[in-house]
Amino acid sequence: MARHAFTTTDYYRERFSAAGFSEKDLSEPENWAHLPRLTKDDIRIAGQAMFSDAVTDRRRLLSRTGGSTGIPLSVYNDDNAPTAAMWWRVYRWWGIHPGDHVAFIYRQARSGITAVQYAARWWPTRHLLLDARNTSTAAIEEFSARWQRLRPSLLVGYVEGVHEFARYLHETGTTLPSPQAISVTASGLQPGQRRFIEATFNAPVYDTYRSAEVPWIAAECGKRTGLHVQADTRRLEILTSANTPAGPGQTGDVVLTDLMNYAFPLIRYEIGDRAQTIGGDCTCGSSLPRISALQGRRADVVHTPSGRRISGGYGGLFNRWPELVRQFQIHQSEDYVITLRFVPAGDERRAVRAAEEVARTITDFVDGEVPVRLAVVDRIDHDGGKVRLVTSDVTRIPYTSERRDR
Repeated sequence: MARHAFTTTDYYRERFSAAGFSEKDLSEPENWAHLPRLTKDDIRIAGQAMFSDAVTDRRRLLSRTGGSTGIPLSVYNDDNAPTAAMWWRVYRWWGIHPGDHVAFIYRQARSGITAVQYAARWWPTRHLLLDARNTSTAAIEEFSARWQRLRPSLLVGYVEGVHEFARYLHETGTTLPSPQAISVTASGLQPGQRRFIEATFNAPVYDTYRSAEVPWIAAECGKRTGLHVQADTRRLEILTSANTPAGPGQTGDVVLTDLMNYAFPLIRYEIGDRAQTIGGDCTCGSSLPRISALQGRRADVVHTPSGRRISGGYGGLFNRWPELVRQFQIHQSEDYVITLRFVPAGDERRAVRAAEEVARTITDFVDGEVPVRLAVVDRIDHDGGKVRLVTSDVTRIPYTSERRDR
């Protein structure tokens, strides 16, 4: 793939040459770790210079990120990539058949001829869709009524969109036929959310790692002891701040290479997520390597008045108390004060005690520079089915070269 990019794209030919690589150098596996990483800003600046001249325009499928880090990004997927084979391999792990009906909660809407064409393409399988940008009572009631008639075997959706739907069912006492599996993506799946969704639907929840830039990166198998990387179609590296491979249990930056995208090569792409590798073999029998659930994003940063920035590791703060806290979010106001918002899942007093312990952990992260407050809330609002783990109003950021990853 690196040689393909070098010989068929203006961007990589200039980029790799500037880094001292010739086409011959790209044939030596030991040189891989020295290839420059690709950032989101690199893609924005390069634009069509990343197009491969060996691929026709018809094979390029425009894909846009939602801009959860602040600025949307446009990339192109390869229409020749076996993406459907990737998702059906994962669905098979969960006992889902290609002929089963599926319900979706995504930021999409179809109407008119588009809806007719989509239904014809998937016939005789039927698909339900709830637009995660419109989870009004009327929209959810219509979706529930169609669910009752169709009885889908699989529910696929954004974590927060699926949680919102489960919350509606729980609060209204609505009972639906249980799906065989629930697949979630787009945000970190918190243990409390998993418990709540599973209890509401009486079905297992499977975490998946997907993106607009690189579809179907990793997914849980039936054992749910980590996410199996689709290593025959994606190369996933987890690297430390020193640009060395992170060891098992060590959180690092996810760097991706799509081995199937010849139209718009993405080589050593810093997607912005953080995770850990999991050593050993999975009892499911698959030889595909595993990673942990995402530990947050590089953009999940807390600042201190002294200028330090503390990123990473926030996703697992409540892992010890999945039965007590359903959701949480960290918010930092302009004066640097940190508020830990959380939704109790049961006994509120026990949830508060757990949150107090987490607050002490965050206080240690920031070395006591700023106060950490607690806020019990009924819900954490999502934006089209997605929620940022860390939000910040900080605009005055003193300069320092120090960065701490937790």
